[in-house]
Amino acid sequence: MAGLQLAAEGGYDGVQMRNVAERADVALATVYHYFTSKDHLLAESMTEWLDRFRRRAMAKPAVGATTLERVLDILDRIVEAMGENELVTTALISGFVAEGEEVAACQENLHSTFSAMFSEAFEPRFPTEERDQIVRSLEHVWFSALIGWKNGWLTYDRAAGDLQAAAHMLLAGRE
Repeated sequence: MAGLQLAAEGGYDGVQMRNVAERADVALATVYHYFTSKDHLLAESMTEWLDRFRRRAMAKPAVGATTLERVLDILDRIVEAMGENELVTTALISGFVAEGEEVAACQENLHSTFSAMFSEAFEPRFPTEERDQIVRSLEHVWFSALIGWKNGWLTYDRAAGDLQAAAHMLLAGRE
């Protein structure tokens, strides 16, 4: 939580491990016991953020008559939530794209959370392998769009639009 608060105040550069320890009122060694680096802390925070989002999304299931409509509903909600605080979102993405075993583990956890969340939007009769490939493809587009937005290659609206376009291409006419 301290890392997210600092990110909200100063973005990626605003998150310093010493400041995280101070904000959390713990020793710096304690922070390093759980997180090997700032990127690891931010990657864990991204995973935790998406898991909290998934739990909220499950409490209010996706709306729509088709798989495409339900997937778009979830995408719209996640894009809106990430757009609420650009400093936090860009800080989380910066940490999440870093190298290292700990960050890679976070990336795998995020994949599992993303898959679970979007799989709920599919009809039970939808072929499992196809569903999993569609969800994985949407995850790749989402991740790519986030990186493009964070690095200034895409506007926020363009990143969101690219994600919606990918969902349409992958799911339109499937039901």
